[in-house]
Amino acid sequence: MSVHCPLLTGTTRELPGHPLVTIDFGKAPSEDPETGIRVSASLSQLGPASRQIVWCTDEPPELLRVGRVRLAVGPRLAFGAVETSAGEGEELESVTRAVYGEVLRTLRRRNLHPLRFWNVLPGINEEDGGMERYRWFCRGRGDAFQERLGEGFEADLCAASAVGGGGGPLLVYFLAGREPGEQVENPRQVSAYAYPRRYGPRSPSFARATRAPGSVEGRLLLSGTASVVGHRTLHPDSVEEQLDETLRNLDCVAAAGEYEREDLEILKVFVRHAEDLPVIRKRLEPELPPDLPVLYLRADICRDDLLLEIEGVLGR
Repeated sequence: MSVHCPLLTGTTRELPGHPLVTIDFGKAPSEDPETGIRVSASLSQLGPASRQIVWCTDEPPELLRVGRVRLAVGPRLAFGAVETSAGEGEELESVTRAVYGEVLRTLRRRNLHPLRFWNVLPGINEEDGGMERYRWFCRGRGDAFQERLGEGFEADLCAASAVGGGGGPLLVYFLAGREPGEQVENPRQVSAYAYPRRYGPRSPSFARATRAPGSVEGRLLLSGTASVVGHRTLHPDSVEEQLDETLRNLDCVAAAGEYEREDLEILKVFVRHAEDLPVIRKRLEPELPPDLPVLYLRADICRDDLLLEIEGVLGR
């Protein structure tokens, strides 16, 4: 039994297995997946090609709905998603707490462990009820983890990212496995869950990466990685320097997980200003392994002084 890494593909490519999830970005789905679930993120693709990310497994998954949680469950791996109205201010905090509570409860009842979360939050950097919307989200998410996992939950956190879309619902989607992953941190950075209070009343609840168990063939799932050293943003006025710093962080967390940049299998690049794309591509692509699949998306980053963010999967 094997599970394939995520593929960046068009709709007509033959897949090496049964889709567990098909993830669309910024477009209406052209067709329903034969198996698995579909997730549509309100993030516009940058570039001429219109592509999807597909996770596959060798056997057709079981499809379930538990409350608001949609699940596709394979023998060793599952993918799920929740979409709901985000609300405003304290309502956003409450909605986030409830969504994460549902997800964690559902996974525990099925003996599944979260390996990676993705979050798309409309208006992520906007001021709302006296606080940035991302900070309301972080407080709700952190409360849910503490309520479900107890004190010291930080040691059990997995990789994650949170970016802002161009409207639409709060979207939370996730990868889970029958076995827990291993948390990996970046020695150049303060762990996100230990940020000082200047970044909000509750620190972001995620690890810098997750070394996945055998169900994902031991791959390293990289969180959203940006130009942050210690806990501070560096180079707020230069997209080129932010990219260079981001690559240094990528290399550092990869090394901490016993990988290197050449092991990248797929890369996703979030770009705050679409006009920066040519500069980013010119500087980034010569630094990447040949023929690496790269998806560029227009998105707001979780800090308003970050101009780009990178995430990916590494394997051998």
